[in-house]
This record gives sequence, C-alpha cells and structure tokens, in this order.
Amino acid sequence: MIKKQIRNIYRKIRYGVRANSESYIRYLKTLGMRIGDRTIIFDPRYTLIDETRPWMIKIGDDVQITYGVTILTHGYGWSVLKGVYGEILGSSGEVSIGNNVFIGMHSTILKGVHIGDNVIIGANSLVNKDIPDNVVAAGNPCKVIMDLSQYYTKRKARQIDEAAGLVRSYREVFKQDPGEKELSEFFWLWTGKNDDYSELHESYKQKMKLVGNENIAIKKLKKNESKYYDLKEFLKEIK
Repeated sequence: MIKKQIRNIYRKIRYGVRANSESYIRYLKTLGMRIGDRTIIFDPRYTLIDETRPWMIKIGDDVQITYGVTILTHGYGWSVLKGVYGEILGSSGEVSIGNNVFIGMHSTILKGVHIGDNVIIGANSLVNKDIPDNVVAAGNPCKVIMDLSQYYTKRKARQIDEAAGLVRSYREVFKQDPGEKELSEFFWLWTGKNDDYSELHESYKQKMKLVGNENIAIKKLKKNESKYYDLKEFLKEIK
C-alpha cells in the first residue's frame, strides 16, 4: 500500500495533470471540454486531445480512450495555402463521441467527426467521417465493418477457443493453470443462474461493474446457461 502511494506521488510530480485518467479529465474539463461519467483515458502521457479549441470536443459516458489516440479539432494545412496565396483560411470542426465507445490504440479522429453510441473503433484507424450508432469500424480511412449485433454473435462464438488459447499459453510459460483473475474476462463460460453473485470472485465483480450497467449484467448472468459447471471443469477439458 505504501509503495503504491509513493508511486502515485511520483507520477503526479513527474507528469502533472497527465499522471492518471482522473486528473487529466479534470484538467480537460477546466478548459471547457464536455466529458461524461466513467470515461477513461488509459495513458494520458501518450494521448493527444486538441487543446486549441477545447470547447469543441464533447465525449459521452463510458468511453474508453486507449494508448496513442489523437483527437483534433483543427488542421494547419492552411499554412501552405498562405505560403502560395497569401490568405489566412481558418480551420476548425467540432468532434463529438457518443456513449459506450471504445477507441483502439493509435487511432486518430479528425475535426468535424461525430461518432455515435455503442461504437468500436479498431486500432490504427483514421476517422475522417461520421460513424453511426451500433457498429464496429476500422481502417485508414475508417469504414464500418459490421453492425454491433454481428460482432456480438462473432465474439460469443469465439469465447471457448480464445479462453482455451489463454490457458494453453499460461501453462506453457508458468507450468500451471491460470486462476480466476487471469481468466476473469471469460467467467461467463462457467458462471450462470445457479451461482450466488455475492460469492463471485472479486475480479469477476469488477468486470460486471464496467460501463455502469452492473444491474443489467447481473440480470443477464442469472439467466446465463453456462457451458461448464465451474472453472475446474473448464480447465480439465483443455488439453
């Protein structure tokens, strides 16, 4: 605990407002940015959010902004035009990001772009036009790949295979099975309507609290027909 406190103090001294997500968001709000609840900026030190026109950025609730993301409200290409034609031609555009949005690593969001609710932006995307609600989009330039319901079906179908892959890799490195913490993203495979929520592993509960809809997640879990009786049975099946 003491080491963690010392580490946090060191980060605040060295990185200032960019020491963590909370301090950076508080700072951005003082500039006039509108940022919703439970939004997270995973590494403020390596995130560029345009401060030249901060009042032109609106970010909703439950937005996950990952490492290396850039959000711009202006361009400076007019400097070249001025060099040729002598005129100064301003550049600005509002950026809005809806609720429940994930922005993948090293993505860039250009001025004038509006991203809807319930959107996944893939890593290394260049978002130069509006993205509608309930889709997965990626690429340079960023394009809609599929709607969210298709992605949901795809991810459900991959759960067992990906969890098994995690187990095999862990065994190879550590010569033992992973525990509940290491497999906490996959616990719905062996947890469901017959389990007492209050007795779940803490790492499971943390996942249930994400994006502020724990009550909805609990109701869904109580209806879940888990494929395995428990974690032990799942691990036994993985050869």
